[in-house]
Amino acid sequence: MRRTGSLLLRGVLVLVAVTRPAFSGTSRSTGATHPVAANFRVERLADGVYAVLRNDPPGMMCDGNSGFVVNDDGVVVIDAPESSAEVLAAIRKVTKKPIRTVINTHWHDDHIIGNQVYRDASPGVEFIAHAAVRDYLPVDGLKAREGMLREAPQGVEYLKSLLVSGKGLDGSTITPEERESMESDIRLVEHYLDVVPGAEIVLPTAVVQDRMTLRSGTREIRILHPGRGHTRGDLVVYLPRERVLFAGDLVVWPIPLVGGDQSHVGDWSATLERVRSLGARTIVPGHGPVEKGDGYLAQLVRLFDSVTGQTRAAVAEGKSLEETRPRVNLIEHRTRMAGDSKVRRALFDMYVQGPAVTSAYRDAAPDSARSR
Repeated sequence: MRRTGSLLLRGVLVLVAVTRPAFSGTSRSTGATHPVAANFRVERLADGVYAVLRNDPPGMMCDGNSGFVVNDDGVVVIDAPESSAEVLAAIRKVTKKPIRTVINTHWHDDHIIGNQVYRDASPGVEFIAHAAVRDYLPVDGLKAREGMLREAPQGVEYLKSLLVSGKGLDGSTITPEERESMESDIRLVEHYLDVVPGAEIVLPTAVVQDRMTLRSGTREIRILHPGRGHTRGDLVVYLPRERVLFAGDLVVWPIPLVGGDQSHVGDWSATLERVRSLGARTIVPGHGPVEKGDGYLAQLVRLFDSVTGQTRAAVAEGKSLEETRPRVNLIEHRTRMAGDSKVRRALFDMYVQGPAVTSAYRDAAPDSARSR
Protein backbone atom coordinates (compact mmCIF):
# COMPACT_ATOMS: atom_id res chain seq x y z
CA MET A 1 0.00 0.00 0.00
CA ARG A 2 2.86 2.40 0.40
CA ARG A 3 6.26 3.00 1.89
CA THR A 4 8.40 0.00 2.79
CA GLY A 5 6.23 -2.38 0.86
CA SER A 6 4.25 0.73 -0.04
CA LEU A 7 0.85 -0.64 -0.90
CA LEU A 8 -0.81 2.69 -1.62
CA LEU A 9 1.76 4.05 -4.02
CA ARG A 10 1.88 0.75 -5.84
CA GLY A 11 -1.62 1.64 -6.96
CA VAL A 12 -0.18 4.62 -8.78
CA LEU A 13 2.70 2.66 -10.22
CA VAL A 14 0.39 -0.01 -11.60
CA LEU A 15 -1.28 2.66 -13.69
CA VAL A 16 1.81 4.24 -15.19
CA ALA A 17 4.40 3.34 -17.81
CA VAL A 18 5.97 6.68 -18.50
CA THR A 19 9.46 8.20 -18.51
CA ARG A 20 10.72 9.03 -15.05
CA PRO A 21 10.55 12.75 -14.34
CA ALA A 22 12.94 14.83 -12.29
CA PHE A 23 11.82 15.10 -8.66
CA SER A 24 10.97 18.65 -7.64
CA GLY A 25 10.15 18.25 -3.94
CA THR A 26 11.51 20.47 -1.19
CA SER A 27 14.81 19.16 0.11
CA ARG A 28 14.81 18.23 3.78
CA SER A 29 18.54 18.97 3.82
CA THR A 30 17.73 22.70 3.47
CA GLY A 31 15.86 22.61 6.75
CA ALA A 32 12.60 23.51 5.01
CA THR A 33 9.38 21.73 5.90
CA HIS A 34 7.29 20.25 3.13
CA PRO A 35 3.82 21.84 3.42
CA VAL A 36 2.06 18.47 3.69
CA ALA A 37 4.16 17.34 6.65
CA ALA A 38 2.18 19.24 9.28
CA ASN A 39 -1.24 18.42 7.82
CA PHE A 40 -2.44 16.71 10.98
CA ARG A 41 -4.37 17.52 14.12
CA VAL A 42 -3.70 16.45 17.70
CA GLU A 43 -6.79 15.11 19.48
CA ARG A 44 -6.88 14.53 23.24
CA LEU A 45 -8.57 11.19 23.97
CA ALA A 46 -8.06 10.93 27.74
CA ASP A 47 -5.81 12.34 30.43
CA GLY A 48 -2.34 12.24 28.89
CA VAL A 49 -3.48 10.24 25.83
CA TYR A 50 -3.39 11.85 22.39
CA ALA A 51 -4.04 10.83 18.79
CA VAL A 52 -2.20 12.49 15.92
CA LEU A 53 -4.59 12.28 12.97
CA ARG A 54 -3.82 13.05 9.35
CA ASN A 55 -6.13 15.49 7.55
CA ASP A 56 -5.40 14.22 4.03
CA PRO A 57 -8.37 13.17 1.84
CA PRO A 58 -8.67 9.49 0.85
CA GLY A 59 -6.25 8.64 -1.91
CA MET A 60 -3.59 6.29 -3.20
CA MET A 61 -0.89 7.72 -0.94
CA CYS A 62 -1.04 8.72 2.68
CA ASP A 63 1.04 9.22 5.78
CA GLY A 64 0.07 7.36 8.92
CA ASN A 65 -1.75 8.37 12.05
CA SER A 66 0.21 8.15 15.26
CA GLY A 67 -0.28 8.86 18.94
CA PHE A 68 1.47 9.52 22.21
CA VAL A 69 0.92 8.88 25.91
CA VAL A 70 2.37 11.21 28.53
CA ASN A 71 3.35 9.21 31.60
CA ASP A 72 4.92 10.24 34.90
CA ASP A 73 8.43 9.41 33.72
CA GLY A 74 8.22 10.25 30.01
CA VAL A 75 6.39 9.79 26.74
CA VAL A 76 5.39 6.65 24.84
CA VAL A 77 4.91 7.25 21.10
CA ILE A 78 2.80 4.95 18.95
CA ASP A 79 4.07 4.81 15.36
CA ALA A 80 6.61 7.02 13.65
CA PRO A 81 5.25 8.32 10.31
CA GLU A 82 7.02 10.29 7.62
CA SER A 83 5.93 13.50 9.37
CA SER A 84 7.59 12.51 12.66
CA ALA A 85 9.75 15.65 12.88
CA GLU A 86 6.57 17.73 12.84
CA VAL A 87 4.80 15.33 15.22
CA LEU A 88 7.68 15.61 17.68
CA ALA A 89 7.32 19.39 17.56
CA ALA A 90 3.61 18.99 18.35
CA ILE A 91 4.42 16.67 21.27
CA ARG A 92 6.80 19.29 22.63
CA LYS A 93 3.92 21.76 22.79
CA VAL A 94 2.12 19.36 25.14
CA THR A 95 5.06 18.16 27.25
CA LYS A 96 8.81 18.55 27.60
CA LYS A 97 9.19 15.09 29.13
CA PRO A 98 11.65 12.77 27.34
CA ILE A 99 10.54 10.26 24.73
CA ARG A 100 11.11 6.91 26.46
CA THR A 101 9.52 4.41 24.07
CA VAL A 102 8.39 4.22 20.44
CA ILE A 103 6.03 1.39 19.46
CA ASN A 104 5.82 0.49 15.76
CA THR A 105 2.55 -1.27 14.95
CA HIS A 106 4.04 -2.85 11.78
CA TRP A 107 6.83 -2.44 9.25
CA HIS A 108 5.54 -0.02 6.58
CA ASP A 109 7.46 3.22 6.19
CA ASP A 110 4.60 5.48 7.23
CA HIS A 111 4.76 3.78 10.63
CA ILE A 112 8.53 3.35 11.10
CA ILE A 113 10.43 5.88 8.98
CA GLY A 114 10.38 8.46 11.79
CA ASN A 115 12.20 6.20 14.26
CA GLN A 116 15.42 8.05 13.48
CA VAL A 117 13.80 11.36 14.49
CA TYR A 118 13.00 10.02 17.96
CA ARG A 119 16.34 8.27 18.33
CA ASP A 120 18.21 11.47 17.55
CA ALA A 121 15.99 13.56 19.84
CA SER A 122 16.08 11.12 22.76
CA PRO A 123 19.23 8.97 22.93
CA GLY A 124 18.46 5.71 24.68
CA VAL A 125 14.84 5.58 23.52
CA GLU A 126 13.51 2.03 23.25
CA PHE A 127 11.86 0.83 20.03
CA ILE A 128 9.27 -1.93 20.33
CA ALA A 129 7.82 -3.92 17.43
CA HIS A 130 6.79 -7.44 16.54
CA ALA A 131 9.65 -9.86 15.98
CA ALA A 132 8.71 -10.10 12.29
CA VAL A 133 9.49 -6.39 11.86
CA ARG A 134 13.11 -6.94 12.85
CA ASP A 135 13.38 -9.72 10.29
CA TYR A 136 11.60 -7.83 7.50
CA LEU A 137 13.11 -4.36 7.53
CA PRO A 138 16.80 -5.01 6.67
CA VAL A 139 16.07 -7.34 3.72
CA ASP A 140 12.62 -7.27 2.14
CA GLY A 141 11.89 -3.86 3.57
CA LEU A 142 15.05 -2.35 2.12
CA LYS A 143 14.31 -3.84 -1.31
CA ALA A 144 10.76 -2.49 -1.25
CA ARG A 145 11.98 0.96 -0.24
CA GLU A 146 14.57 1.03 -3.01
CA GLY A 147 11.88 0.10 -5.52
CA MET A 148 9.66 2.90 -4.24
CA LEU A 149 12.39 5.49 -4.51
CA ARG A 150 13.24 4.32 -8.02
CA GLU A 151 9.70 4.22 -9.39
CA ALA A 152 7.67 6.73 -7.38
CA PRO A 153 8.63 9.79 -9.44
CA GLN A 154 6.93 8.18 -12.43
CA GLY A 155 3.69 8.01 -10.51
CA VAL A 156 3.96 11.67 -9.53
CA GLU A 157 4.52 12.76 -13.12
CA TYR A 158 1.60 10.66 -14.33
CA LEU A 159 -0.78 12.20 -11.80
CA LYS A 160 0.42 15.68 -12.72
CA SER A 161 -0.25 14.93 -16.38
CA LEU A 162 -3.81 13.85 -15.53
CA LEU A 163 -4.42 17.07 -13.63
CA VAL A 164 -3.21 19.10 -16.61
CA SER A 165 -5.41 17.10 -19.00
CA GLY A 166 -8.44 17.33 -16.71
CA LYS A 167 -8.86 13.56 -16.74
CA GLY A 168 -9.43 11.11 -13.91
CA LEU A 169 -7.76 7.71 -13.59
CA ASP A 170 -10.53 6.14 -15.67
CA GLY A 171 -10.13 8.66 -18.51
CA SER A 172 -13.34 10.56 -17.79
CA THR A 173 -13.54 14.22 -16.84
CA ILE A 174 -11.97 14.69 -13.44
CA THR A 175 -14.31 15.44 -10.54
CA PRO A 176 -13.49 17.89 -7.73
CA GLU A 177 -13.12 14.91 -5.37
CA GLU A 178 -10.63 13.24 -7.70
CA ARG A 179 -8.65 16.45 -8.17
CA GLU A 180 -8.35 16.98 -4.41
CA SER A 181 -7.27 13.35 -3.96
CA MET A 182 -4.65 13.48 -6.74
CA GLU A 183 -3.21 16.76 -5.52
CA SER A 184 -2.88 15.25 -2.06
CA ASP A 185 -1.26 12.11 -3.50
CA ILE A 186 1.33 14.23 -5.30
CA ARG A 187 2.22 16.20 -2.17
CA LEU A 188 2.50 13.05 -0.09
CA VAL A 189 4.66 11.19 -2.61
CA GLU A 190 6.96 14.20 -2.91
CA HIS A 191 7.21 14.32 0.87
CA TYR A 192 8.04 10.62 0.94
CA LEU A 193 10.77 11.16 -1.65
CA ASP A 194 12.08 14.05 0.42
CA VAL A 195 12.22 12.23 3.76
CA VAL A 196 13.10 8.64 2.96
CA PRO A 197 16.43 8.76 1.08
CA GLY A 198 18.23 10.19 4.12
CA ALA A 199 16.48 8.02 6.70
CA GLU A 200 18.13 5.07 8.36
CA ILE A 201 16.39 1.79 9.07
CA VAL A 202 16.13 1.77 12.86
CA LEU A 203 15.44 -1.74 14.12
CA PRO A 204 13.48 -2.55 17.27
CA THR A 205 15.49 -2.80 20.47
CA ALA A 206 12.79 -5.02 22.00
CA VAL A 207 10.42 -7.38 20.22
CA VAL A 208 6.96 -8.74 20.97
CA GLN A 209 5.84 -12.23 19.99
CA ASP A 210 2.51 -12.25 21.81
CA ARG A 211 2.21 -9.45 24.38
CA MET A 212 4.10 -6.96 26.50
CA THR A 213 2.92 -4.58 29.20
CA LEU A 214 4.37 -1.19 30.07
CA ARG A 215 3.56 0.45 33.42
CA SER A 216 4.19 3.93 34.72
CA GLY A 217 2.48 4.94 37.93
CA THR A 218 -1.16 3.96 37.51
CA ARG A 219 -0.87 3.80 33.72
CA GLU A 220 -0.96 0.41 32.00
CA ILE A 221 -0.16 0.08 28.31
CA ARG A 222 -0.70 -3.32 26.73
CA ILE A 223 1.13 -4.13 23.51
CA LEU A 224 -0.56 -7.09 21.83
CA HIS A 225 -0.14 -9.21 18.71
CA PRO A 226 -3.76 -10.27 18.12
CA GLY A 227 -2.89 -12.24 14.99
CA ARG A 228 -2.05 -11.73 11.34
CA GLY A 229 -4.00 -9.32 9.16
CA HIS A 230 -2.50 -6.31 7.41
CA THR A 231 0.90 -8.02 7.85
CA ARG A 232 2.21 -10.97 9.83
CA GLY A 233 3.76 -8.54 12.31
CA ASP A 234 0.80 -6.40 13.42
CA LEU A 235 0.61 -4.98 16.93
CA VAL A 236 -2.13 -3.03 18.68
CA VAL A 237 -1.67 -0.80 21.72
CA TYR A 238 -4.41 -0.84 24.34
CA LEU A 239 -4.88 1.29 27.43
CA PRO A 240 -7.42 -0.66 29.53
CA ARG A 241 -8.20 2.03 32.10
CA GLU A 242 -8.93 4.60 29.39
CA ARG A 243 -10.33 1.95 27.00
CA VAL A 244 -8.37 3.50 24.15
CA LEU A 245 -6.96 1.35 21.35
CA PHE A 246 -4.34 2.25 18.74
CA ALA A 247 -5.04 -0.31 16.01
CA GLY A 248 -2.38 0.35 13.37
CA ASP A 249 -3.36 -0.72 9.87
CA LEU A 250 -5.47 -3.61 11.06
CA VAL A 251 -8.11 -0.88 10.97
CA VAL A 252 -8.08 1.68 8.14
CA TRP A 253 -10.90 4.00 7.07
CA PRO A 254 -12.63 4.42 4.61
CA ILE A 255 -11.19 1.45 2.69
CA PRO A 256 -8.97 -1.23 4.27
CA LEU A 257 -5.47 -1.50 2.86
CA VAL A 258 -4.81 -5.04 1.71
CA GLY A 259 -1.61 -6.33 0.17
CA GLY A 260 -1.84 -9.50 -1.87
CA ASP A 261 1.76 -10.34 -1.00
CA GLN A 262 1.92 -9.18 2.63
CA SER A 263 -1.56 -9.35 4.13
CA HIS A 264 -3.35 -12.40 5.54
CA VAL A 265 -7.04 -12.01 4.78
CA GLY A 266 -7.69 -15.60 5.85
CA ASP A 267 -6.77 -14.60 9.44
CA TRP A 268 -7.88 -10.98 9.46
CA SER A 269 -11.46 -11.48 10.71
CA ALA A 270 -10.38 -13.64 13.64
CA THR A 271 -7.67 -11.11 14.47
CA LEU A 272 -10.22 -8.28 14.50
CA GLU A 273 -12.56 -10.31 16.71
CA ARG A 274 -9.74 -10.59 19.26
CA VAL A 275 -9.30 -6.84 19.02
CA ARG A 276 -13.03 -6.31 19.53
CA SER A 277 -12.95 -8.52 22.62
CA LEU A 278 -10.71 -5.98 24.35
CA GLY A 279 -13.75 -3.72 24.72
CA ALA A 280 -12.21 -0.46 23.52
CA ARG A 281 -14.53 2.54 23.43
CA THR A 282 -12.16 4.68 21.38
CA ILE A 283 -10.21 3.27 18.42
CA VAL A 284 -7.45 5.12 16.58
CA PRO A 285 -7.05 3.53 13.12
CA GLY A 286 -3.82 3.52 11.15
CA HIS A 287 -5.52 5.94 8.75
CA GLY A 288 -8.77 7.82 9.16
CA PRO A 289 -10.65 9.50 12.02
CA VAL A 290 -11.09 8.17 15.54
CA GLU A 291 -13.81 5.51 15.78
CA LYS A 292 -16.19 5.42 18.73
CA GLY A 293 -17.25 1.84 19.46
CA ASP A 294 -16.57 -1.22 17.30
CA GLY A 295 -19.12 -0.74 14.52
CA TYR A 296 -16.51 -0.22 11.83
CA LEU A 297 -14.50 -3.20 13.07
CA ALA A 298 -17.62 -5.33 12.71
CA GLN A 299 -18.00 -4.08 9.14
CA LEU A 300 -14.42 -5.09 8.36
CA VAL A 301 -15.02 -8.52 9.90
CA ARG A 302 -18.00 -9.07 7.60
CA LEU A 303 -15.98 -7.98 4.57
CA PHE A 304 -13.04 -10.29 5.27
CA ASP A 305 -15.35 -13.17 6.20
CA SER A 306 -17.05 -12.78 2.83
CA VAL A 307 -13.77 -12.73 0.90
CA THR A 308 -12.42 -15.71 2.82
CA GLY A 309 -15.59 -17.79 2.58
CA GLN A 310 -16.05 -17.27 -1.15
CA THR A 311 -12.37 -17.88 -1.85
CA ARG A 312 -12.21 -21.06 0.21
CA ALA A 313 -15.27 -22.38 -1.60
CA ALA A 314 -13.52 -21.84 -4.94
CA VAL A 315 -10.35 -23.51 -3.66
CA ALA A 316 -12.40 -26.51 -2.50
CA GLU A 317 -13.68 -26.83 -6.07
CA GLY A 318 -10.13 -26.86 -7.37
CA LYS A 319 -10.32 -23.41 -8.96
CA SER A 320 -7.16 -21.51 -9.83
CA LEU A 321 -6.55 -17.99 -8.57
CA GLU A 322 -7.43 -16.61 -12.01
CA GLU A 323 -10.71 -18.55 -11.93
CA THR A 324 -11.43 -17.49 -8.35
CA ARG A 325 -11.04 -13.72 -8.75
CA PRO A 326 -14.20 -13.11 -10.86
CA ARG A 327 -16.24 -15.45 -8.63
CA VAL A 328 -15.77 -13.40 -5.48
CA ASN A 329 -18.64 -10.90 -5.34
CA LEU A 330 -18.02 -7.94 -3.04
CA ILE A 331 -20.53 -5.49 -4.53
CA GLU A 332 -22.50 -5.17 -1.29
CA HIS A 333 -19.36 -4.27 0.67
CA ARG A 334 -18.09 -1.93 -2.05
CA THR A 335 -21.42 -0.09 -2.03
CA ARG A 336 -21.46 0.20 1.75
CA MET A 337 -17.86 1.44 2.01
CA ALA A 338 -17.55 3.53 -1.14
CA GLY A 339 -21.09 4.64 -1.99
CA ASP A 340 -21.12 6.94 -5.01
CA SER A 341 -17.58 8.22 -4.44
CA LYS A 342 -15.37 7.63 -7.50
CA VAL A 343 -12.24 7.87 -5.37
CA ARG A 344 -13.42 5.35 -2.78
CA ARG A 345 -14.68 2.98 -5.45
CA ALA A 346 -11.31 3.10 -7.15
CA LEU A 347 -9.57 2.48 -3.83
CA PHE A 348 -11.83 -0.47 -3.09
CA ASP A 349 -11.11 -2.03 -6.47
CA MET A 350 -7.38 -1.40 -6.09
CA TYR A 351 -6.83 -2.43 -2.47
CA VAL A 352 -9.63 -4.91 -1.73
CA GLN A 353 -11.20 -6.55 -4.76
CA GLY A 354 -7.91 -7.71 -6.26
CA PRO A 355 -5.39 -8.13 -3.43
CA ALA A 356 -7.87 -9.42 -0.85
CA VAL A 357 -8.77 -12.37 -3.05
CA THR A 358 -5.10 -12.99 -3.82
CA SER A 359 -4.27 -12.95 -0.11
CA ALA A 360 -7.21 -15.18 0.86
CA TYR A 361 -6.32 -17.62 -1.91
CA ARG A 362 -2.69 -17.74 -0.79
CA ASP A 363 -3.78 -18.45 2.80
CA ALA A 364 -6.24 -21.16 1.66
CA ALA A 365 -4.04 -22.78 -1.00
CA PRO A 366 -0.46 -21.59 -0.46
CA ASP A 367 1.14 -24.11 -2.83
CA SER A 368 -1.21 -23.22 -5.67
CA ALA A 369 -0.83 -19.47 -5.05
CA ARG A 370 2.94 -19.78 -5.04
CA SER A 371 2.96 -21.47 -8.41
CA ARG A 372 0.34 -19.28 -10.13
